[in-house]
Amino acid sequence: MAALVLMPLLFIGMDTAGAAVRPEISFSPNWTPIFTGEPVTLTCNVAPTAQGNLEYSWYRNGHWISGDQQRLEGVIYKGKYQCQAGASERSESVRLDVSYAWLILQAPPDVHEGDSLSLRCHSQTPYYTRNTVFYKNNKIIESPVSESELHIGRVDVTASGTYKCESEIIYYGNTTYRDYKRASRYISVSELFSTPQITVDPYPWTEGDHMTITCDTKLSPHRETTELQFVFYRNGHNVQGFSLSNQYGVPSAQLEDSGKYTCEVQTTTGSVRKKSGVINVEIQDGNQTGAVQNTVRLVLSGVIFIIILCLLFYHKKTMAVTYSQETEENGGEIRNEGECSI
Repeated sequence: MAALVLMPLLFIGMDTAGAAVRPEISFSPNWTPIFTGEPVTLTCNVAPTAQGNLEYSWYRNGHWISGDQQRLEGVIYKGKYQCQAGASERSESVRLDVSYAWLILQAPPDVHEGDSLSLRCHSQTPYYTRNTVFYKNNKIIESPVSESELHIGRVDVTASGTYKCESEIIYYGNTTYRDYKRASRYISVSELFSTPQITVDPYPWTEGDHMTITCDTKLSPHRETTELQFVFYRNGHNVQGFSLSNQYGVPSAQLEDSGKYTCEVQTTTGSVRKKSGVINVEIQDGNQTGAVQNTVRLVLSGVIFIIILCLLFYHKKTMAVTYSQETEENGGEIRNEGECSI
């Protein structure tokens, strides 16, 4: 079997096409909406290879705002935020909502498959909440609630839906105030990366060719700094273990390299893992290929020879018809040019 070569075209901080990865914004605490005046920190996260002495820029609703550090801290106004690190493109916008309601249902601003999801039923100070119940699509969620927080755990796209919380609001002052309030919101769990597509170059595959198998996927715009690992299989058996490269190379393909190839992509923690479809690779025998090519050349040569003969025959027949017509027009006699008549 031919030796196998790793094709390291995917690097940390680069996407599968080699382009620079945009930064991402995270919240701390990781909740939205928030109440007016509550502090929150926004961080502009960059890929590991892009870290260093970078200049940062911040934008709200598309307009530049004051701030040149990696973190934006303090009281933050509602709006869509973006950041820029050095000469990078701006990040995808992340929305921070600010509420004036009695009770709000808080969740992370962006939820992707593989994330550990928590929800919080949150009331304004100086009110307290107790006896909180959570619902999804109007059905009670049986998971235990701790201090008005529900920890759902790792989720996939099926966790998308309308969530509600109901809580008893209590205020202890000169008089005790109690009331029940509800808050709701739709939470969408996005795909972290697309189902991988496997391709093989070149085609057709001939013995001795350099064969490259590529596993392509696309990260969510909000998670472009996520590191992915790739693995390749032939007939269900591992031929290249998990690595950062999305390519598997065979420098000189042999007949035994034929088979059904698949690839798999996962996060470094294995929280999300997806497998491609199957591509069937049949390596052609180099000698047979040469014989077939020679046979094709001979057949083509024969066809060309027959076409030439046909053209010559057609030309000869055309000349004969022309000669016959000229003979009839001259009374059956053909006169040589230059001959004088008496």
